[in-house]
Amino acid sequence: MVQEYDIIVVGAGPGGLSAGIFIARQKTPCLVISKDLGGQLNLIPKLENYPGTMMSSGQLLAKTLENQFLVFGGEITYDTVEKIDEAESGLKIKTSRTEYLAKAVVLAPGKVPNSLGLSNETQFANKGVHYCTKCDAPFYQGRSTATVGVGGYLVESGILLSRMASKVYLIYKGAALGGDKDLIESIKKKENVELIPQSSVKSISGANSLQQITLLDNSGNEKTINVDGLFIEMGSKINLDFVKHLVTINQKGEIEVTEGGKTTHIAIFAAGDATNIPYKQIISACGDGAAAGLSAFNHVEKLRGKPGIRADWKKTIGDTVFHY
Repeated sequence: MVQEYDIIVVGAGPGGLSAGIFIARQKTPCLVISKDLGGQLNLIPKLENYPGTMMSSGQLLAKTLENQFLVFGGEITYDTVEKIDEAESGLKIKTSRTEYLAKAVVLAPGKVPNSLGLSNETQFANKGVHYCTKCDAPFYQGRSTATVGVGGYLVESGILLSRMASKVYLIYKGAALGGDKDLIESIKKKENVELIPQSSVKSISGANSLQQITLLDNSGNEKTINVDGLFIEMGSKINLDFVKHLVTINQKGEIEVTEGGKTTHIAIFAAGDATNIPYKQIISACGDGAAAGLSAFNHVEKLRGKPGIRADWKKTIGDTVFHY
């Protein structure tokens, strides 16, 4: 039997869970479907730039958002969405285990950073190996670091690390750096940055945390260096194959959205890193998720002949209505 919900949210990162919270608060049947809880939040061992939270973690924030969503009556299932298609009553969502029907869908699948593919890479995740320089560089003040990657991602990572770390090894496969010319000239002048061209990371090692990386150059020569942190900036990937036939996707592989998380499909809304928002930050994903959730709720309300709401700011307790 196909299960039906008013709204289904794809993704349980900050964008998806925020959308779910704002939908569930309207006492609307809402299901969040995700492969895991938190998405890229799980890559953040210490969270310092989320307003109102100091020295927390990405995992703790994800669990808090999940609890809020469940308290308001939302449901969550851990599964993989394989295809979304049109249906007579709205949209059909096929997962690896079952099928659902919904009047509206909020897409918040996020993105996944590309890894180096080393055999023990996951062992050192958040223990010296990081995939977000902007997030984790502040924890390496005065320490030795390395960054490996491609194009502008690598150059920007090196610039940021050079302002904090005592030493930065910049590792890249090509003979020359790619990206903004002014930034490249700037990084070449940094005394604490050592450029290592035509090289790749062959292996990483350490006891409880990362201690060493072994490099392999194009001539087959190996070199081992001691580092406290390795930042991997190989770009990221967004999987939208399950819905690309229904919404407009730009050249970067992101979902095109307008105000309120609206896509080119009247019943599909989107938020978070999988969209064309300019700043890929947790706070942005949460705000856009809330907006997309309210837009999806208003779509469902209009199907019922109701006007919808402008904001989630009213609470009824007993016979008293509180506005805030």
